[in-house]
Amino acid sequence: MKVARTPESSRPIYNTRKCEIAVLRYIPLLLLVVLTACGPGSSGPANVEQLNRLAAQYVDQWRPGAPRVDRTEYSALAFEQEIASQKQTLQELLAIDPHGLSLEQDLDRRLLIGIVSSDINTAQRQRRWENDAALYVPGEALGQLLEPEFAGTQEDRVKQLSALLQALPGRLEQGRQNLNRPPKRFTEAAIFQTQRSLNALQQGRSGLADLSDRDSEVFDRADAALSDYLTFLESELLPVSDGDWALGREAYDFILQNRWHMDADAEQILQRGLRAFDETEVLAQEVAERIEPGRHWTEVYERLKDDHPEAADIKQAYQQQMDAAQSFVLEHSVLTLPPGEKVITLDTPPAMRRSSPFGTFQTASPFDGGLEGRLYLTPIEQWMPPEQQAERLRSHHTAWIPVIAVHEAYPGHHAQALKVNENPNMLRRVIRESIFSEGWGLFTEELMFELGFLQGDDVRLTQLRNRLWRAARVILDVSLHTGRLEFDEAVAFLVEKVRFEPYAAELEVGIYIREPTYVLGYLIGMQEIESIRADYIERHGEPEPASEFYDALLRIGSIPPALLREELMNSDFSQ
Repeated sequence: MKVARTPESSRPIYNTRKCEIAVLRYIPLLLLVVLTACGPGSSGPANVEQLNRLAAQYVDQWRPGAPRVDRTEYSALAFEQEIASQKQTLQELLAIDPHGLSLEQDLDRRLLIGIVSSDINTAQRQRRWENDAALYVPGEALGQLLEPEFAGTQEDRVKQLSALLQALPGRLEQGRQNLNRPPKRFTEAAIFQTQRSLNALQQGRSGLADLSDRDSEVFDRADAALSDYLTFLESELLPVSDGDWALGREAYDFILQNRWHMDADAEQILQRGLRAFDETEVLAQEVAERIEPGRHWTEVYERLKDDHPEAADIKQAYQQQMDAAQSFVLEHSVLTLPPGEKVITLDTPPAMRRSSPFGTFQTASPFDGGLEGRLYLTPIEQWMPPEQQAERLRSHHTAWIPVIAVHEAYPGHHAQALKVNENPNMLRRVIRESIFSEGWGLFTEELMFELGFLQGDDVRLTQLRNRLWRAARVILDVSLHTGRLEFDEAVAFLVEKVRFEPYAAELEVGIYIREPTYVLGYLIGMQEIESIRADYIERHGEPEPASEFYDALLRIGSIPPALLREELMNSDFSQ
């Protein structure tokens, strides 16, 4: 799931496949008794002060360069100490007396309790330091520092690289000491990442001129350490990699009920996914019949992919659709947008292209007041075999592009980030729970169809195919982590039911087993937002203009819909 994501991290775009309490039922009774005894000391203004301190502490974890973002210690003890620190934070949160807090403050208190308790519960269940060998390989950081388009000077690049590589042998050695019968899929992924990192280091080094003797030694030791680690993974760890990646039903329900404040368990969420899948498949077939009578929707959809821009025109095609969506949102007062905001399209940096074969989207940071979103698109390069080039082109087909423009830019994630960044409460700007953030992206696809921006049966079929994929995610994520399905069965489901390419389906399922519940956020979040909108309209009537509702909704933040509903329905705006 995600334990929280770094707020400014890029979002993967995947077209054929697919990059953080109501009641704390599982907190030990003894702990609750002890914490209750601490309550009186937190009454009055002190409770507000305590909440503000803990909220600021949480926000600081996600600032660029913060320890949680840039970990330097990888021993088992360090991970255990981090969990112990989270437990201390949880105790302090639970000790805050809610009496006298405003509604927003109390929601922040409950929000943090849910996130921290869920982080603790998931970390203790997953024990990533023992089960994820890729954790010790700084592939992403290494790739960024070796980018040809590195933003700093050559001196800055070498300095940062040397610091990263100097620590690498110790980091890898800690991994060798910590790892203990991990899941086979995790070890295989770590082997792949280590090979890539080793190749990137060796190739990148050739482009760095005039390394000092000291820096050369650092590179040599890092190269040797990566090679040794690769041998360890292949020869020693892989043969004993028989661990289980499934989160388990109890821990899965904990996230739903404590982090996301839902009155549902895994079985009920599974049923929602199954119903949505069946209903969406019926709609997709109805649209396909209008396009090519007598053909299954999957055949019709595959034919749509033959209509696509030329490789050189892909960026411009996306830019045009995003610009059109921006104009539509403003013209129809879907949202108000700040002057000067924009979304631009860029090539994916070379070092990121293998891990992001289609592209990523980067929203404005909550920290710097930026107004720019960036759509990174991975070029279709001449070195690719003709068959691969053709398949990549088909993945950017003409009916797909406007759906992505809506989902990622307007009124999707770019606009969403701009609106929440208007909230002076920094905690709300930093927290991005998938149950709302990803739900909003999928919700906007249907919204822009309702409003008339997304037009044509080809676009509608593409949109429904994407919703079917999100329903499949619910089915598969729940089933994988509660023991109903194995990895290969989930891959087969995506290939057969949603027409994924096998390699893309494996990448997709690989996300599910690493981040339990995260992908539920798309469909389940969309459904929750639809429910909030319906209830709001029933109580207050249709908003006029629409931005009156959507602006208020997004400014509250990407928090669980159950909490967001309370603030929206009880705010001065709603009265």
